[in-house]
Amino acid sequence: MLELHQFRHSPYCLKVRMALAAKKLEYTTVEITPAIGQIDIFQKTGQRKLPVLFDNEITIHNSSSIIRHLEKIQIDPKLIPDNPKERSQAQIIENWADTTLSKSIKIVFLEEIMKSPAMISSLLPNEISDSIQKFIVNMPLKIGSQISGLINQKEKESLKLNLDYLTNLVEKENFLVGKELSIADLSVASHLSLLSFPKSSGEALQGKGCSIFINDPSLKNLFEWRDSIEDKLIKTNQKESY
Repeated sequence: MLELHQFRHSPYCLKVRMALAAKKLEYTTVEITPAIGQIDIFQKTGQRKLPVLFDNEITIHNSSSIIRHLEKIQIDPKLIPDNPKERSQAQIIENWADTTLSKSIKIVFLEEIMKSPAMISSLLPNEISDSIQKFIVNMPLKIGSQISGLINQKEKESLKLNLDYLTNLVEKENFLVGKELSIADLSVASHLSLLSFPKSSGEALQGKGCSIFINDPSLKNLFEWRDSIEDKLIKTNQKESY
């Protein structure tokens, strides 16, 4: 049995869950408490970052490595295209989404949390005590002066430009590379979750995110594309369960 250790709202963990759903693989999840739970993961695997996937005696960390492992144990549907050109394109987009896009979105998301730190409570597991929640909720206000220099208009403009490019792509084609779902789609879609939380985030977070982008009508089709990918995967799994 596959066992995914995760932070539920981490884009990288969402990326893996979407890959597992696409391949219709059965798995269980173990929600890790930030900081405290990571100590146990480090003792078991030597890794502090999530996701971590346990496949019997095999342990895989890093979302990209996990998906490549899933490609081996469940060949179809392929998330890494066979066509050499499309495979290269998909992997380039995956790397860009997991680095450049992710960094820009995190900076903007952090600014949003600084405006509404209560949102952090919805991001944390229920098991965390009230005292720890209050401490973490207050952290953005304490470090705001240090971070403010990172958040600037140029960063937002650069992100908006990239989101416009992505919107243009998905308006013309259902998928970013080729005619089938690939790691390119999963990577981009998962990171967009911090800009606009999807249904899988739960009622407390669904529809919330970064207001400057959620309320931008020019990005409406991009977020609908993001949601449609996860909706299709969920519906596919629901059909299989009956």
